[in-house]
Amino acid sequence: MSVTVMLGGNLEETGPALDTAIQFAKRIKTTLTGLLALPDPANSVVYITGAETVVMGAAAIQSLTEAQDKLVTEVQAFFATQTKVAGSWLQAEFRKEIGSVASHGAAAASLADAFVVPREATQSNHPLNPVFEHVLMEANLPLVLATKTPMDSDTCMIAWDGSPLAARAVKLHMPLIRSYQNVIIAQNPEKVRHQWAHVCKPSKARLIEMLQEERLETSEVELSGPVSDALMKTASTENASLIVMGAYGHNRIGQMLFGGTTSKLIHSETAPALALCR
Repeated sequence: MSVTVMLGGNLEETGPALDTAIQFAKRIKTTLTGLLALPDPANSVVYITGAETVVMGAAAIQSLTEAQDKLVTEVQAFFATQTKVAGSWLQAEFRKEIGSVASHGAAAASLADAFVVPREATQSNHPLNPVFEHVLMEANLPLVLATKTPMDSDTCMIAWDGSPLAARAVKLHMPLIRSYQNVIIAQNPEKVRHQWAHVCKPSKARLIEMLQEERLETSEVELSGPVSDALMKTASTENASLIVMGAYGHNRIGQMLFGGTTSKLIHSETAPALALCR
């Protein structure tokens, strides 16, 4: 097991994601894998019968291959520099894969203690958006959206509404949650989904019991007003560097649609790292 970070896009975006992943690897006391997945250049060219078209296709493949080779060199050098700066304690591995970017991402996410993607991957035109969409929305695997301004504190926050989805997020992100000393359970009782209202109170009690069995300092915060704003404010006040939450939403004709709270936090420029699960 290890922490895996998806690499791609530009280095300015890769930096915060890599910093977040390094912090997680230190917390969990495990290794770090930097994964750069690239599409096969041969599959990026449409072939049309005819000698001239075949020549143009070969030239396009060569051009794409050279561009990918340059990107690999740049990203690998950046990864090596940043992981070396982290210290000799860190065992880090750089991996390059060719093929379906989304599939390679899902394979890595299924085996990682924490799977980190840059915050920019939520944008539909980003090279890593297929990874974000496939891992979270299709494969139903947990992932962590890195914060744009990495911070390290010993406090994380669980956005709790008593639903099975919230419980699933906690369970699948437990390797990461247990690496924090302080865990805050944040809930707005007025915003609990109606169908789970009758089980919300006892489920929270069980959640607290489970966290205490992990020897985690646990506290509760009652939110008021819009959940996204309250979560952001509480995270800032309590110096929480991670929010664990279920991501309500669905994928319709290739377009991700999220509920209001999920969407606001995903697209926030100032939110801490988000450990999501659907």
